[in-house]
Amino acid sequence: MVQNEEDDNSSIKSQENVGQNDNNFNNTEDDISFIDESKVIVGKQQIDELNDLLQKEKEKSLRLQADYQNLEKQTIDRINIRGDKIILDFLTVYEDFIRTKDVYEKEGGNVDNLNSIIKNIESILGNYDVKPIETEGKKFDPKLHEVIQEIEDNDHEEGIIVKEIAKGYIIRNKVMKYSKVCVSKKIIKK
Repeated sequence: MVQNEEDDNSSIKSQENVGQNDNNFNNTEDDISFIDESKVIVGKQQIDELNDLLQKEKEKSLRLQADYQNLEKQTIDRINIRGDKIILDFLTVYEDFIRTKDVYEKEGGNVDNLNSIIKNIESILGNYDVKPIETEGKKFDPKLHEVIQEIEDNDHEEGIIVKEIAKGYIIRNKVMKYSKVCVSKKIIKK
């Protein structure tokens, strides 16, 4: 009989253990669902933080790209300004060759060598998009010309360039050196 009681007690204990295990299992399911919900909330927070960080980095990247483009443009402008100054100095030498050629031609000298040098210089200037400003017979334009003298002349309409004193030049559609000109002025009869 003792053995039967022990068997009964052990089966009761087994049943209690099974009941406790069932309760533990049910509690574990609740814990898992609570843990899963908290993980989801934490995961969403991390995603939001990462999206904010990504947006900030995108904005930073755009600012840096804009800064780089501005720096590149400024650098090109500085190079062009320095290059333009050198070309302006070069134009002085070019004009000296032309004046020298004109003097030798008037004296009857041979100017073939000077002509070849002038052509080479003109070729170089053309490579840098340097063009002379057309003047004689054109209407005076203060954006391109500088008036040195007004000449009374009824043969031309007022404000027409009748003589060029010094050649002007344009580089990349900007005036590098203004043409110095004489313009016509109507004679006023009294």
